[in-house]
Amino acid sequence: MEQKIRTYLQEVGWQQGLGLENHFVVRFLAQGECNQNFLVADGRQQFVFRLNYESQMNLSNQIMYEFQALGYLQPSLRTPKPYYVDDSRRYFPQGLLVMAFIPGRPLDYRSDLTEAAAIFSDIHNLPISDQLPLKREYRLLTDRVAECRQLLAPVFKSPHMSAKQLQLFEKAWDRCQKNRRQEKIFEEMNCWCINNTEVNAHNFIIGEEQGWLIDWEKPVISHPCQDLTQFLVSTTTLWRGHHQLTYDEKKLFIDQYTAHRSIDQGALEEALAIYSPYMMLRALAWSAMAYDQYLSGTKALKNQAIFEKVSQYLEPAFLERTLKEQVLAYD
Repeated sequence: MEQKIRTYLQEVGWQQGLGLENHFVVRFLAQGECNQNFLVADGRQQFVFRLNYESQMNLSNQIMYEFQALGYLQPSLRTPKPYYVDDSRRYFPQGLLVMAFIPGRPLDYRSDLTEAAAIFSDIHNLPISDQLPLKREYRLLTDRVAECRQLLAPVFKSPHMSAKQLQLFEKAWDRCQKNRRQEKIFEEMNCWCINNTEVNAHNFIIGEEQGWLIDWEKPVISHPCQDLTQFLVSTTTLWRGHHQLTYDEKKLFIDQYTAHRSIDQGALEEALAIYSPYMMLRALAWSAMAYDQYLSGTKALKNQAIFEKVSQYLEPAFLERTLKEQVLAYD
């Protein structure tokens, strides 16, 4: 694959367009659930070559969707700059894009909460254009219930799930379905913004001077509590680590975030409390769907670490406790 990418960049002219020297190298960088990323470098410049294998949003133009979002996000100065996109599938069967490589380390929840709050506020403060071609989720709780029902559809038919697990999911989904009327608060706050929706620690890059948020595979325009809740809950903080945020750490993060935004903190904290059960259901429903795909052999791109993590999340004791988690509950 590395050689194929090198040949592609030479043949389509992107080597010249990017200003790469002839001795540039290509090496594997990282792989997630739906994308493979390769580093392209010549000693002076570094880029990410990203191949998309499937869409979590059921989009036929997944890579173009991500490319357009990255273009819109540039004024925030917190996201990678996109350079090229190719969704023709002529050379690769996958859509692909080239964007800037950002050096740094993953976010550390113990030391980087203030920087994370600044990253979110800079991105969420961007003005929203009616012409922006991104999915909108204004009926936040209704949209989550519908998404979770779709995620759980194959799970309820899976031979790999226990009766206890299915009972917990059904009960949580029913509870969320019955409480959808609470979504009025999001409309009343009227603070719509672009959300990343995949804000685990490894999608942040902390550099020497500032931090960045990468991996814009499935952004939506919605209420900021989508990103904020997901960032704070245990299924995210435990995804690539072992840390669970304390109440004081969560409160520090929210205080820092609202300090940089024209938003009522009391209303925001109420919105976070309302959205918490929906976020937990969504995170765990996705885990169950992925778990079933791995065991059924239908997963196009596999990652053993992710399989082990979703297996852990579906242990009945963890599942029962986490489905009831509240973002700002006292320790």
